[in-house]
Amino acid sequence: MTIKRFFFRCAVRGLEQLCLLQGSSHCSKANLSLESLPDGNKHTDIITIAFNNAEIIPLNVEYVEKYYQDDHTHIIADNSSDPKCADLIQNYCEKNAICYIKLPKNHLNIFSGSYNHATALNWMYKHVIQKRKPAYFGIIDHDLFPIKPISLANILDVQHIYGPLRPRGEYWYLSAILSFFDFNYLKNKKVDFLPVKYDNEHYLDSGGGNWRNIYSEMDRTTIHFCKERMENFKEGNNRHQDQVEIFDDMWLHTINGSYWKKIDVKKENVIPDLIKKYVQ
Repeated sequence: MTIKRFFFRCAVRGLEQLCLLQGSSHCSKANLSLESLPDGNKHTDIITIAFNNAEIIPLNVEYVEKYYQDDHTHIIADNSSDPKCADLIQNYCEKNAICYIKLPKNHLNIFSGSYNHATALNWMYKHVIQKRKPAYFGIIDHDLFPIKPISLANILDVQHIYGPLRPRGEYWYLSAILSFFDFNYLKNKKVDFLPVKYDNEHYLDSGGGNWRNIYSEMDRTTIHFCKERMENFKEGNNRHQDQVEIFDDMWLHTINGSYWKKIDVKKENVIPDLIKKYVQ
């Protein structure tokens, strides 16, 4: 690791700790218990990280509830930096009995959205998942929608993880767009979703920090990773405004729901019809 990289990691970890030190008692919550679930449960906690887009959260909730068949709790973890947007998301969740938690202020956006997102995931694991102790937990983007009936419990019992593979040379990780885990397998391991860089060459994005303590111990040839493909839903080759991503023919990712990548037009007016087009 170069000296520059060392000081960068120190700055990242310092700001991350500022966020992680603020526990759940400092956060507004709705309809969410942080009590440990019963022993022997086969329950899945599904976490949607919301960020500055209140319009797609109702669709995310609707299609998770419609198609995710295993016993589950869907939690909206609001990482929004826009207070007005956060208020809209919280009001929606409170009125519709959706589990909600407003995450502490997250300063990692000064580096990139990936570090910001990963810190939100680390916070949720430390302050929610480790308290609730579900049999399984999953992370999905707010612009990711189930499009057919989905059951993952049997898969997670066998291979402990599920999601799209991101290979980086000899390293690999699951995309933070969509990743599910067997909590019992992880509970005695260090879980870290922050991006990392190995050999000054291989950059592992959000979720990559789990390589060292989790993925490196697995034989990836025995794991079913999500098959994925891209499709255009309108003319153009801009991934962030013209295309969708489909995982295992079960999940539709409409991409760029936070508009971190500037595009010509917003997509909220086409997303409802776009989902219906792919629903099976």
